[in-house]
Amino acid sequence: MPVTTRQIAILGGTFDPVHWGHIKPVQQVAEHFHFDCIHLLPTCLPPHRQQPEALETHRLAMLEAAATLDDRFVVNDWELRQGLPSRTLPTLKHFHASCANATLYFIIGMDSLLNLPSWEHWERLFSYAHFIVLPRPGYSLSDASTDVKALLQSRQAEAKNMQTGVGKIFIADVEPINISASELRDRLRDRTSKPELLPEPVWHYICKHNLYC
Repeated sequence: MPVTTRQIAILGGTFDPVHWGHIKPVQQVAEHFHFDCIHLLPTCLPPHRQQPEALETHRLAMLEAAATLDDRFVVNDWELRQGLPSRTLPTLKHFHASCANATLYFIIGMDSLLNLPSWEHWERLFSYAHFIVLPRPGYSLSDASTDVKALLQSRQAEAKNMQTGVGKIFIADVEPINISASELRDRLRDRTSKPELLPEPVWHYICKHNLYC
């Protein structure tokens, strides 16, 4: 198999707002790989959770502010432009087609891995990218279903064996950051101080546009 020239990571989410819980674990796991860029991909209409409080334009702008913290970050509005409930398979197909000669890494949390068999067309996802799984407080591989355990048995790999191809799973050993977006939004309603888990550029944007008041 030929060695690819680019290593591209994809991190999706509502980012309402983007915070250190999104950013720091990805930066830590990047030490195991050689990412040329990390796409920050805000969801349009998340199918399995509450809809975002902030408008799409503000979520994008907050991501742009956060992207100034790392040259590898690229804000990508592809899912927003579709105007449809965000589904992983079309997203990975899009990146697979548009990023020729690149190795793709789709970053998810442990909570998503444990629920993966409930995702639409989940078994087809591994035809388009590798998966990187970040720890989440309260979620453990010991709680994995038989399907997920079988999936890991056949696909789990070390980072050094994921520089090309698709379909492998890397379980990242990084420090999880325990943060609830809803609790963070509640704290943001009080403008007296910046929450410690919020990046400075994002805090300034939120204050300037009176978000989450």
